[in-house]
Amino acid sequence: MTEVADLIVVGAGPAGSATAYHAAKNGLDVALLDRQHFPRDKPCGDGLLPHAQKEIRLMGLGDWLDDPRHGIFDGYSIYGRKAVLTGESPPDVNGKRGYVIPRAETDQALLERARQKGARFFGGVKALGLLRTSSGRVAGVEASADGESSGRLHFEAPLVVVADGVGGFAREGLKNEQNGVAIRQYFAAAKGSRRNHVHFWMTEDLTRWGAAYGWLFYLGDGRANVGVAIYKDVLQRSPHTLKEMYESFLREEGVAERLDGAEPDGPAKSWSLKTGMLGAKRYGQGVMLVGDAGSMIHPLSGEGVGYAIESGRLAAHWAYEAHAREDFSPSLLRGYERQLQRLRGRQHEAGLRLVRLHNRFPGVDILEHLFAVCERDEDSLQTLARIFYGEASVYELLNHPRTLSLAAAGAASSALRKVLPQKASA
Repeated sequence: MTEVADLIVVGAGPAGSATAYHAAKNGLDVALLDRQHFPRDKPCGDGLLPHAQKEIRLMGLGDWLDDPRHGIFDGYSIYGRKAVLTGESPPDVNGKRGYVIPRAETDQALLERARQKGARFFGGVKALGLLRTSSGRVAGVEASADGESSGRLHFEAPLVVVADGVGGFAREGLKNEQNGVAIRQYFAAAKGSRRNHVHFWMTEDLTRWGAAYGWLFYLGDGRANVGVAIYKDVLQRSPHTLKEMYESFLREEGVAERLDGAEPDGPAKSWSLKTGMLGAKRYGQGVMLVGDAGSMIHPLSGEGVGYAIESGRLAAHWAYEAHAREDFSPSLLRGYERQLQRLRGRQHEAGLRLVRLHNRFPGVDILEHLFAVCERDEDSLQTLARIFYGEASVYELLNHPRTLSLAAAGAASSALRKVLPQKASA
């Protein structure tokens, strides 16, 4: 079987469906492929920050977002070892409201919106590799139905958008390796106050070996999404598995109180993460990468859905531009990368560098000392919240020199306390 289109999108998650929606809206004939049939579950924290809900509303799904069954948050609570940070979501052009909606529902809504605009969806179709002309130009995608090796399918187009997350399609030097892992589980009838907050914990057990955190987000139907995220290099240093760290997190006092009497609603599920944008090339001749495939997950909050949809919208614009100019070269598609970098590069890369610094010296508690100072300084706390929500760069902390100096002094003192006993015992 052969299908001909203007644009092929591989992967029908948020990034792929957003690409398909905006491209079809602009008049392109779009073939949207996914190896799974929908609806399907996708393990995720399910949180949609304010910038994510803005992107979803741009797709005409505002009424769907405001369904009373959906969880809503307008504040945050972060529980560290030295401080507790809590407050309203930072004021932003996107508003203060965020949502907690199961990914199975979010992905289905976005896919249906893309189909309504004319995108042709092919479920149960696994992309196997790029088709190329004799001169090496991208000419489409070779695929198989439901994983069958026989009966190959050909989807022909001069442009392909890769939106398959951490999947192995179209690596060819473009993708970055995943640098994090996460696990989550739903619990029915979760208790607790501040249900309009997203709750994060940085416990001693989780952060002993480096950057990691646990979360509890309330959905609108009485359930809670509970999980743990950790960087891979940190997990490799830890003597515990991801599942063991998750089970330990469930026993933490503040978490256990909220889950007292709550029943698991399904098993815990894990997945890989690509964060920070660094090290990924998101364009090439006839190809663009969006969402998780392009490492578009925020390195501090772990939020990826909003950035996935945003990158899909931008890729759709450049797909239209490429067709208008009949130019699918890297030099033209590089415009997509430049636009992404202007919008998000500084925030993501600075956040990842902070995480790497913290992971290099885990015993110094860099983030904990920063939290302790911000707990006592409202202006610094607001900046930290904006960074966490993805609306500011870590470099904005340079506008708070006293905060940085106090945090650095605390970290230095912590490091000395660890070194001096070792020298004394020697």
